[in-house]
Amino acid sequence: MQKVIVAAVAVASAVILRAQVPAGPPPAFDVAAIKQNKSGVTSGGFGGPVSRWTATNTPLRAFISFAYQLRDFQIVGLPDWAISERWDINAKSDRRFPPNPGGLQPNPTALMLRALLEDRFKLVAHIEQRQAPVYELVLARPDKTLGPEMHRSDTDCAALIARSARGERVPELQAAAAAGKMVCGFTVDAGRINGGAEPLSRIAQTLGGPLQRVVIDRTGLTGVYDFTLTYAPDTGGAGDKPAADANLPSIFTALQEQLGLRLDSTRAPVDTLIVESVSRPTED
Repeated sequence: MQKVIVAAVAVASAVILRAQVPAGPPPAFDVAAIKQNKSGVTSGGFGGPVSRWTATNTPLRAFISFAYQLRDFQIVGLPDWAISERWDINAKSDRRFPPNPGGLQPNPTALMLRALLEDRFKLVAHIEQRQAPVYELVLARPDKTLGPEMHRSDTDCAALIARSARGERVPELQAAAAAGKMVCGFTVDAGRINGGAEPLSRIAQTLGGPLQRVVIDRTGLTGVYDFTLTYAPDTGGAGDKPAADANLPSIFTALQEQLGLRLDSTRAPVDTLIVESVSRPTED
Protein backbone atom coordinates (compact mmCIF):
# COMPACT_ATOMS: atom_id res chain seq x y z
CA MET A 1 0.00 0.00 0.00
CA GLN A 2 1.47 3.27 -1.08
CA LYS A 3 1.48 6.01 1.55
CA VAL A 4 0.14 9.41 0.57
CA ILE A 5 1.78 12.38 2.28
CA VAL A 6 0.87 16.04 2.22
CA ALA A 7 3.40 18.07 4.21
CA ALA A 8 4.06 21.71 4.87
CA VAL A 9 7.17 21.71 2.72
CA ALA A 10 6.14 19.41 -0.14
CA VAL A 11 3.13 18.91 -2.37
CA ALA A 12 2.18 15.23 -2.79
CA SER A 13 -0.45 13.22 -4.62
CA ALA A 14 -3.25 13.47 -2.12
CA VAL A 15 -6.46 15.02 -3.31
CA ILE A 16 -7.55 17.75 -0.95
CA LEU A 17 -9.91 20.68 -1.52
CA ARG A 18 -11.26 21.49 -4.95
CA ALA A 19 -9.51 24.56 -6.33
CA GLN A 20 -11.62 27.56 -7.21
CA VAL A 21 -10.63 29.27 -10.44
CA PRO A 22 -9.58 32.88 -9.76
CA ALA A 23 -10.33 35.79 -12.05
CA GLY A 24 -7.85 36.47 -14.85
CA PRO A 25 -5.56 34.10 -16.75
CA PRO A 26 -4.99 30.83 -14.85
CA PRO A 27 -1.45 29.97 -13.76
CA ALA A 28 0.40 27.60 -16.08
CA PHE A 29 3.69 25.75 -16.22
CA ASP A 30 6.25 27.46 -18.44
CA VAL A 31 7.57 24.18 -19.83
CA ALA A 32 6.56 20.54 -19.47
CA ALA A 33 7.89 17.25 -20.86
CA ILE A 34 5.53 14.23 -21.03
CA LYS A 35 6.43 10.60 -21.73
CA GLN A 36 4.50 7.37 -21.40
CA ASN A 37 5.91 5.08 -18.71
CA LYS A 38 6.00 1.45 -19.85
CA SER A 39 7.97 0.05 -16.92
CA GLY A 40 5.09 -2.17 -15.84
CA VAL A 41 5.48 -1.33 -12.14
CA THR A 42 2.40 -0.31 -10.16
CA SER A 43 3.86 2.32 -7.83
CA GLY A 44 4.06 5.99 -8.73
CA GLY A 45 3.30 9.47 -7.53
CA PHE A 46 3.73 13.17 -8.10
CA GLY A 47 4.58 16.41 -6.35
CA GLY A 48 7.35 18.95 -6.01
CA PRO A 49 8.49 22.14 -4.33
CA VAL A 50 7.87 25.71 -5.51
CA SER A 51 8.75 25.99 -9.21
CA ARG A 52 9.24 22.31 -10.25
CA TRP A 53 6.59 19.58 -10.45
CA THR A 54 7.27 15.98 -11.44
CA ALA A 55 5.14 12.88 -11.85
CA THR A 56 6.32 9.29 -12.24
CA ASN A 57 4.32 6.32 -13.51
CA THR A 58 0.95 7.94 -12.89
CA PRO A 59 -2.34 7.37 -14.76
CA LEU A 60 -4.18 10.27 -16.34
CA ARG A 61 -7.14 9.79 -13.99
CA ALA A 62 -4.91 10.67 -11.01
CA PHE A 63 -3.79 13.87 -12.74
CA ILE A 64 -7.40 14.86 -13.45
CA SER A 65 -8.41 14.02 -9.90
CA PHE A 66 -5.76 16.34 -8.47
CA ALA A 67 -6.25 19.09 -11.05
CA TYR A 68 -9.95 19.38 -10.28
CA GLN A 69 -9.57 18.43 -6.59
CA LEU A 70 -12.10 15.61 -6.87
CA ARG A 71 -12.04 11.91 -5.98
CA ASP A 72 -11.80 9.22 -8.65
CA PHE A 73 -15.43 8.24 -8.10
CA GLN A 74 -16.47 11.81 -8.97
CA ILE A 75 -15.05 11.52 -12.51
CA VAL A 76 -17.08 9.90 -15.29
CA GLY A 77 -16.57 9.43 -19.02
CA LEU A 78 -12.87 8.53 -19.06
CA PRO A 79 -11.64 6.02 -21.67
CA ASP A 80 -9.99 2.83 -20.37
CA TRP A 81 -6.49 3.97 -21.34
CA ALA A 82 -6.81 7.01 -19.04
CA ILE A 83 -6.95 4.58 -16.12
CA SER A 84 -4.54 1.85 -17.24
CA GLU A 85 -1.75 3.72 -19.05
CA ARG A 86 0.83 5.62 -17.00
CA TRP A 87 2.80 8.80 -17.65
CA ASP A 88 5.85 10.73 -16.50
CA ILE A 89 5.72 14.53 -16.40
CA ASN A 90 8.54 16.99 -15.71
CA ALA A 91 7.18 20.54 -15.48
CA LYS A 92 8.67 23.86 -14.39
CA SER A 93 7.43 27.36 -13.74
CA ASP A 94 9.35 30.61 -13.47
CA ARG A 95 6.87 31.70 -10.79
CA ARG A 96 7.35 30.46 -7.22
CA PHE A 97 4.24 29.11 -5.57
CA PRO A 98 4.44 28.25 -1.86
CA PRO A 99 3.15 24.90 -0.58
CA ASN A 100 -0.56 24.79 0.13
CA PRO A 101 -1.19 23.63 3.72
CA GLY A 102 -4.64 23.41 5.21
CA GLY A 103 -6.41 23.31 1.87
CA LEU A 104 -5.93 27.00 1.16
CA GLN A 105 -7.67 27.97 -2.07
CA PRO A 106 -6.98 28.34 -4.84
CA ASN A 107 -4.35 25.63 -5.14
CA PRO A 108 -1.99 27.04 -7.82
CA THR A 109 -0.38 23.69 -8.59
CA ALA A 110 -3.77 22.12 -9.31
CA LEU A 111 -4.67 25.01 -11.59
CA MET A 112 -1.36 24.75 -13.47
CA LEU A 113 -1.90 21.02 -13.95
CA ARG A 114 -5.42 21.67 -15.18
CA ALA A 115 -4.06 24.02 -17.85
CA LEU A 116 -1.47 21.39 -18.82
CA LEU A 117 -4.15 18.69 -19.22
CA GLU A 118 -6.25 20.96 -21.39
CA ASP A 119 -3.24 21.86 -23.56
CA ARG A 120 -1.40 18.55 -23.91
CA PHE A 121 -4.10 15.90 -23.29
CA LYS A 122 -6.78 18.02 -25.01
CA LEU A 123 -9.02 17.50 -22.01
CA VAL A 124 -12.51 18.94 -22.38
CA ALA A 125 -14.70 18.53 -19.31
CA HIS A 126 -17.28 20.26 -17.18
CA ILE A 127 -18.58 19.93 -13.65
CA GLU A 128 -22.21 19.32 -12.83
CA GLN A 129 -23.95 18.31 -9.63
CA ARG A 130 -25.57 14.90 -9.34
CA GLN A 131 -27.46 13.38 -6.44
CA ALA A 132 -25.38 10.70 -4.70
CA PRO A 133 -24.95 9.00 -1.32
CA VAL A 134 -22.79 11.08 1.03
CA TYR A 135 -21.75 11.10 4.67
CA GLU A 136 -22.18 14.07 6.97
CA LEU A 137 -19.45 14.45 9.60
CA VAL A 138 -20.99 15.55 12.92
CA LEU A 139 -20.05 15.67 16.59
CA ALA A 140 -20.76 12.30 18.21
CA ARG A 141 -21.15 13.32 21.85
CA PRO A 142 -24.05 15.27 23.38
CA ASP A 143 -21.62 17.51 25.30
CA LYS A 144 -19.74 18.21 22.03
CA THR A 145 -16.38 17.16 23.50
CA LEU A 146 -13.76 15.73 21.17
CA GLY A 147 -12.09 12.36 21.47
CA PRO A 148 -8.65 11.70 23.02
CA GLU A 149 -6.86 11.66 19.65
CA MET A 150 -8.02 15.09 18.48
CA HIS A 151 -6.88 18.45 19.85
CA ARG A 152 -7.12 22.06 18.74
CA SER A 153 -3.83 23.28 17.24
CA ASP A 154 -2.21 26.69 17.59
CA THR A 155 0.55 25.97 15.06
CA ASP A 156 1.31 28.86 12.71
CA CYS A 157 1.88 26.90 9.50
CA ALA A 158 2.42 30.03 7.39
CA ALA A 159 5.33 31.04 9.62
CA LEU A 160 6.88 27.56 9.50
CA ILE A 161 6.61 27.47 5.72
CA ALA A 162 8.18 30.92 5.42
CA ARG A 163 11.13 29.80 7.55
CA SER A 164 11.58 26.63 5.50
CA ALA A 165 11.37 28.60 2.23
CA ARG A 166 14.18 30.84 3.47
CA GLY A 167 16.32 27.76 4.00
CA GLU A 168 16.15 27.96 7.79
CA ARG A 169 16.28 24.86 9.94
CA VAL A 170 12.81 24.11 11.36
CA PRO A 171 13.21 21.85 14.43
CA GLU A 172 9.44 21.51 14.89
CA LEU A 173 9.08 19.76 11.54
CA GLN A 174 12.10 17.55 12.08
CA ALA A 175 10.99 16.49 15.57
CA ALA A 176 7.51 15.69 14.35
CA ALA A 177 8.85 13.65 11.44
CA ALA A 178 11.05 11.64 13.81
CA ALA A 179 8.00 10.91 15.98
CA GLY A 180 5.84 9.96 13.00
CA LYS A 181 3.62 13.01 13.47
CA MET A 182 2.55 15.85 11.20
CA VAL A 183 2.88 19.51 12.13
CA CYS A 184 1.16 20.97 9.07
CA GLY A 185 -0.54 18.59 6.68
CA PHE A 186 -1.47 14.94 6.90
CA THR A 187 -0.42 11.40 6.03
CA VAL A 188 -2.80 8.72 4.80
CA ASP A 189 -1.74 5.11 5.11
CA ALA A 190 -3.55 1.77 5.27
CA GLY A 191 -5.63 2.08 8.42
CA ARG A 192 -4.10 5.30 9.71
CA ILE A 193 -4.64 9.02 9.08
CA ASN A 194 -2.43 11.47 10.94
CA GLY A 195 -2.96 15.23 10.62
CA GLY A 196 -1.53 18.44 11.98
CA ALA A 197 -3.19 21.89 11.97
CA GLU A 198 -6.03 20.74 9.72
CA PRO A 199 -9.53 22.27 9.48
CA LEU A 200 -12.52 19.94 9.85
CA SER A 201 -13.42 20.48 6.19
CA ARG A 202 -10.03 19.03 5.21
CA ILE A 203 -10.48 16.08 7.55
CA ALA A 204 -13.91 15.40 6.04
CA GLN A 205 -12.55 15.41 2.50
CA THR A 206 -9.65 13.17 3.50
CA LEU A 207 -12.10 10.60 4.85
CA GLY A 208 -13.69 10.48 1.41
CA GLY A 209 -10.74 8.38 0.20
CA PRO A 210 -11.09 5.29 2.40
CA LEU A 211 -14.89 5.64 2.49
CA GLN A 212 -15.22 6.10 -1.30
CA ARG A 213 -17.96 8.62 -0.70
CA VAL A 214 -18.05 12.41 -0.37
CA VAL A 215 -17.95 13.50 3.28
CA ILE A 216 -19.42 16.90 4.24
CA ASP A 217 -18.33 18.74 7.37
CA ARG A 218 -21.37 19.48 9.54
CA THR A 219 -19.54 19.77 12.86
CA GLY A 220 -19.70 23.55 13.06
CA LEU A 221 -16.14 23.55 14.45
CA THR A 222 -13.75 26.29 13.35
CA GLY A 223 -9.98 26.51 13.65
CA VAL A 224 -7.46 23.74 12.97
CA TYR A 225 -6.77 20.47 14.77
CA ASP A 226 -4.12 17.82 15.35
CA PHE A 227 -5.44 14.26 15.17
CA THR A 228 -4.57 10.60 14.68
CA LEU A 229 -7.14 8.08 13.45
CA THR A 230 -6.30 4.35 13.52
CA TYR A 231 -8.76 1.80 12.14
CA ALA A 232 -9.06 -1.54 10.36
CA PRO A 233 -8.68 -0.82 6.64
CA ASP A 234 -11.16 -2.32 4.22
CA THR A 235 -9.03 -4.65 2.10
CA GLY A 236 -11.87 -5.18 -0.36
CA GLY A 237 -10.38 -8.56 -1.22
CA ALA A 238 -7.38 -7.02 -3.01
CA GLY A 239 -4.39 -9.32 -2.85
CA ASP A 240 -1.81 -6.52 -2.66
CA LYS A 241 -3.30 -5.00 0.51
CA PRO A 242 -2.38 -6.11 4.04
CA ALA A 243 -4.90 -8.12 6.00
CA ALA A 244 -7.00 -6.05 8.38
CA ASP A 245 -6.05 -6.24 12.08
CA ALA A 246 -8.99 -7.89 13.84
CA ASN A 247 -8.15 -5.91 16.99
CA LEU A 248 -8.69 -2.55 15.31
CA PRO A 249 -12.12 -0.88 15.11
CA SER A 250 -13.91 -0.01 11.90
CA ILE A 251 -13.38 3.51 10.64
CA PHE A 252 -16.89 4.40 11.87
CA THR A 253 -16.18 3.20 15.40
CA ALA A 254 -12.69 4.71 15.41
CA LEU A 255 -14.06 8.14 14.49
CA GLN A 256 -16.40 8.09 17.47
CA GLU A 257 -13.98 6.63 20.01
CA GLN A 258 -10.79 8.42 18.96
CA LEU A 259 -11.96 11.76 17.51
CA GLY A 260 -15.45 12.19 18.97
CA LEU A 261 -16.98 12.41 15.49
CA ARG A 262 -19.75 10.47 13.74
CA LEU A 263 -20.77 9.78 10.15
CA ASP A 264 -24.43 10.07 9.17
CA SER A 265 -25.47 8.65 5.80
CA THR A 266 -27.68 10.76 3.53
CA ARG A 267 -27.92 11.94 -0.08
CA ALA A 268 -26.87 15.30 -1.51
CA PRO A 269 -25.78 16.98 -4.74
CA VAL A 270 -22.16 16.02 -5.47
CA ASP A 271 -19.76 17.72 -7.87
CA THR A 272 -19.17 15.34 -10.78
CA LEU A 273 -16.64 15.94 -13.56
CA ILE A 274 -18.06 14.91 -16.92
CA VAL A 275 -15.24 14.19 -19.39
CA GLU A 276 -16.38 15.11 -22.89
CA SER A 277 -13.14 14.28 -24.73
CA VAL A 278 -9.49 13.55 -24.05
CA SER A 279 -6.60 12.18 -26.09
CA ARG A 280 -3.09 10.86 -25.61
CA PRO A 281 -0.47 13.61 -25.72
CA THR A 282 2.37 13.96 -28.18
CA GLU A 283 5.40 12.80 -26.21
CA ASP A 284 8.51 14.97 -25.80
